[in-house]
Amino acid sequence: MIGVAVSRIVESRNPDFPVGKLMCSTLGWRTKSVVDVNKPGDARLPKPYILPDFQGLPASLGVGFLGMPGNTAYFGFLEICKPKPGEVVVVTGAAGAVGSIVGQIAKIKGCKVIGFAGSDDKVKWLLEELGFDAAYNYKTKDIAEALEEAAPEGVDCYFDNES
Repeated sequence: MIGVAVSRIVESRNPDFPVGKLMCSTLGWRTKSVVDVNKPGDARLPKPYILPDFQGLPASLGVGFLGMPGNTAYFGFLEICKPKPGEVVVVTGAAGAVGSIVGQIAKIKGCKVIGFAGSDDKVKWLLEELGFDAAYNYKTKDIAEALEEAAPEGVDCYFDNES
């Protein structure tokens, strides 16, 4: 199955990809793969790249928080929304990989964060573990009512992960 993977290089003829280093690629979920990083591939897929040293942290960070979801959250939120302390941020898909990171960045920036997720367990996680100011199950709570309740003065940024 094709998917983003973190791989340890066990043999290499390319000095930019030394043995022992971790790389991120869309090789798929396999035990072993052979890659020619100089060969043109599918232009829709990112080229393989060497991961930084995570200093003992899990290599899976390379495909999560420090990979595509983290970059989507970081640049999408900070470059598009340009949050300021005290602003109200609404995040849909708030319990997902991107939404949960957006919410945490927003909290670090001093924003009030309102999240929407698809289950009561996810809502509980957003409130108790991630520190969202308000969170709602969009399947059981009217969204307009929830926003009136949590942000009666309005919303400054709406980060939509559902479209």
